[in-house]
Amino acid sequence: MQRAIRRSATVIVLVIATWVGSTAARAATPWTPQALCGPGYLTTDQEPIHDARTGVRLGTVHLLYNALTGHACAVTVKSAYVGTPTRTQVHLSAEHLPTQLDEGPRAYAAGPARAYVRGGCAIWGGYAADLGGAISYHDRANPAIGGIGTCF
Repeated sequence: MQRAIRRSATVIVLVIATWVGSTAARAATPWTPQALCGPGYLTTDQEPIHDARTGVRLGTVHLLYNALTGHACAVTVKSAYVGTPTRTQVHLSAEHLPTQLDEGPRAYAAGPARAYVRGGCAIWGGYAADLGGAISYHDRANPAIGGIGTCF
């Protein structure tokens, strides 16, 4: 009888430990692209960032647009290593304006990067790194410019 109780207790402990570990691995960022960019911004496009070696999704670069103000906003939201500062970057470059860039060790997200884009085009993109510091760019990264072109 005691042996059966010990086995049951061991199984319960293992189930709880597995559940806690998997919950931590799936921890979500408390930030949404809309919360980072502010009111009035709607998603125009988004692009995943996958680890180049393992295929694990490290995050997503989001492009949002505010039709009222004519501004675009770009953010990179992490989906791996959430809560742990790892190198994360977002950039937004509008025609005839300096590139807006946010990069560095970030726990949840990089950005926002904003620029006036009404009637023009912008190049946007970003990257995320794993715990070892290896950087992976978003899936449609253009090697020549590092981003994706979008016209408004």
